[in-house]
Amino acid sequence: MTRTYAAVSNKGGAGKTTLVTLLGGEYALRGERVLLIDADNRQNLSGWWRLCAEKNNVPDNIEVTVASTQRSIEQAIDNLGRGFDLVIIDAPGVDSSLQTTIIRSVELVISPIQPAIKELEAAGQAVAAVNEINDRFGLFIDHINVRTRISVPARNLEAYRYIRPFVAGMVEGDYRTRLLTTELFERNVYREIQNGLGTLQMQELTDPVRKARIEVHALVDEIEQHRSSGRVEGAA
Repeated sequence: MTRTYAAVSNKGGAGKTTLVTLLGGEYALRGERVLLIDADNRQNLSGWWRLCAEKNNVPDNIEVTVASTQRSIEQAIDNLGRGFDLVIIDAPGVDSSLQTTIIRSVELVISPIQPAIKELEAAGQAVAAVNEINDRFGLFIDHINVRTRISVPARNLEAYRYIRPFVAGMVEGDYRTRLLTTELFERNVYREIQNGLGTLQMQELTDPVRKARIEVHALVDEIEQHRSSGRVEGAA
């Protein structure tokens, strides 16, 4: 049965597209057929795909399609998505009716959080949106938070130190969410692959790429452990 995930943040530049391409590449490497849906009007995901095609770097087991309306989102999931093991949607970077359609259509929402106050606010808005939709429609959509663009200096920032208690506070408030343990560091290779170099998993295995692949591998393992557990646990 096809699984459906979405990367959601109400803040532009939060790292959704990078997260989607990293996850898509890892799942594809594991032999899964992956459909990536670009629903963000900035179309960074489909732009990456177009550059990959121009440079003959199209990855195996991945397809990308654009869906910018409620109907096209539903059709992509219901019709095109049936031929895949996993569908991952790059959602719009603003709160909208399309975002509601996307959240209703998936089983798991993933929100990237960078160590900055605006990022925390955006993640909180995504959590609230998921829980409001669950309550309104009687659904059980899960939500997880992933710390992204982390650096050693960033770990000393107040905003970074506040991420864990922020998510823990939402959990205590009966919000259906969790903070994953795995972090994505600020890495040049994550930016470079957006220039049409395919996926992280296609890059020459230099030491920086090896470290990045270990990181993304751990992230996907944790996501799948969370999904298979069938419950939302407290913040990490």
